[in-house]
Amino acid sequence: MPSPPTTWWHVVLLVVVTAVPVLLGTRPVLRRLPEPPEAPEPKTPYAALPTGRLVAACTALAAAGALLVGVALPPATWPLWWVLGAPALVLVAVDARTTWLPLPLTRAVQAAAVGAGLLGAGLAGWELGARAAGGALAAGLLYLLLWRVSGRALGFGDVRLAPVLGAAAAAVGWPTLLAALLLGSLVGAGVGVVLALRRRRGAFAYAPSMLAGAFLAVGLVGLSG
Repeated sequence: MPSPPTTWWHVVLLVVVTAVPVLLGTRPVLRRLPEPPEAPEPKTPYAALPTGRLVAACTALAAAGALLVGVALPPATWPLWWVLGAPALVLVAVDARTTWLPLPLTRAVQAAAVGAGLLGAGLAGWELGARAAGGALAAGLLYLLLWRVSGRALGFGDVRLAPVLGAAAAAVGWPTLLAALLLGSLVGAGVGVVLALRRRRGAFAYAPSMLAGAFLAVGLVGLSG
């Protein structure tokens, strides 16, 4: 099933429906998140995270990501990328501030991705849905393997997030999935090197690198086509 032609009004609408929920929803969502009993101490409480600066930064990133997606990708893939650019972005922001991916919000993101994949398949046909499912499985298994071979140095929250990124990237195409995984790894390695040079030891948030790799892959799609 061919995708309908994209106009600038569609792109503007995508930016609005991505950025506005982040702007209005970040504060109430984070303030209602239960604290994980197994979290290490000290940890910044979730309710203290949604400062004006964090909400503004997440909103700006959501708008920029949606604009990139709207310009570079076909509309049938937008629902899955909306998940990455709105709820998953807030989830990753929590990880950036706490090195912790809250399970209730992660599950909400996973559920949204399932719904978005079904919507994308309804718009473009079963091929997109099959690619998204295959990408989710491939990315999830890859990160599960990395979690095991790394001695669980990689957080299991990253394993839970990987299928969401894999589904969105594979919905565009298998080369985009490969690019997203490679670029995410490169960004993560770069962050690790910078932290090592600053002599900051211990775990660091890896989910931001994963998400950055996915959107960098979208940028490559836009440049190539």
